[in-house]
Amino acid sequence: MAITDEWYEKLRCQNCGKMGIASLSQDDDSDIPTVHSVPDGFKVIAAQYGPDFQCTTCNITVVA
Repeated sequence: MAITDEWYEKLRCQNCGKMGIASLSQDDDSDIPTVHSVPDGFKVIAAQYGPDFQCTTCNITVVA
């Protein structure tokens, strides 16, 4: 039986100051977390080592 870790990431755009919270989880046998929800104004970008988040207004990677 696999154990699933669940957590939230606080997102903040350094350019415009927009903030929000994303919901993620990861199974023990998985290398990359699964994104369950992303707040309005942000989007998920697939990256080599897992998801990155970007501000949809400024189109830059945000601080998590």
